[in-house]
Amino acid sequence: MNTDVRTAEAVVSEANRVHGLRFRLERRFDEGMQSGAWLLSETSTGRRAVLKWSASRSWTERTGQAARAVSKIRAAGYPTPQWLAVGTSASGYGYLVQEFTAGRSPDRVGAAEARLLVGLLETHAGLDPDPGRCWSRLVHEQTADRRDGLWQRAAATGATGRALVDVCGRLLAAHGPVELPTGDLVHGDFRPANILLDAGRVAGVVDIEALGSGTRAFDYATLLSAEGLTPDAVRTLRRAGEQVAGPGVLACCYAHVALDLTVFVHRHRLARGIRHTRTLLDRARLLLDHADGGA
Repeated sequence: MNTDVRTAEAVVSEANRVHGLRFRLERRFDEGMQSGAWLLSETSTGRRAVLKWSASRSWTERTGQAARAVSKIRAAGYPTPQWLAVGTSASGYGYLVQEFTAGRSPDRVGAAEARLLVGLLETHAGLDPDPGRCWSRLVHEQTADRRDGLWQRAAATGATGRALVDVCGRLLAAHGPVELPTGDLVHGDFRPANILLDAGRVAGVVDIEALGSGTRAFDYATLLSAEGLTPDAVRTLRRAGEQVAGPGVLACCYAHVALDLTVFVHRHRLARGIRHTRTLLDRARLLLDHADGGA
């Protein structure tokens, strides 16, 4: 932790110097998007911001590429914080400084919260920020060949992973080949932890570095994979997601999201996430039941 503090202070100092800012480090956030992020403030004005930094080259490259796309969607009115500085420190750490947005991520998503999120997701329609980064193409590539890659890695995680692979395979077979649309904004990690609510409205959407093109059905599928959804919320999100481009597109996106998340939580040995894979399996079964004519 002390090393993290020293690194964060060094990154802030360099960002201030390079970009003409005057922030100082306040504290590390403990939850939501703020995991691994830091609160900054200006002593003279009280202005606050958020610092994110990483030694990962892929994160640094992705963030640099995303800056123009973030400006584009903000100009269209999308509620994501302004990026104040993006760069790489002399020590090789990529960093992002963005304005602070007040609000809390919902611990539980019920019917009311689900309706708010559907309203937000529908603003993704036609708001293509970066055709060069296409989530639909990625989903097609990783769900088309089930002999290796993502499917085999998910099956190798254990009994629940093997069951998920089986149900996802049956789910895609039930719908047959589908064409995944493009042209929408895709957040890439649209989960409750990355949505800030305040006074009954969406105050901000964060952790948007992975944004790109594709179908907003992908973000619906990601939301359907989240923890803390009530049955009413699952039903609301499923129905809205299916209306985007049909139930087959939502099913294809969900298969990718569920398998990818299963691989991720096992690779990083995240106990809570590993327990949640049973819920991922249950929701895949729900989609399969619906494809087979269930209510």
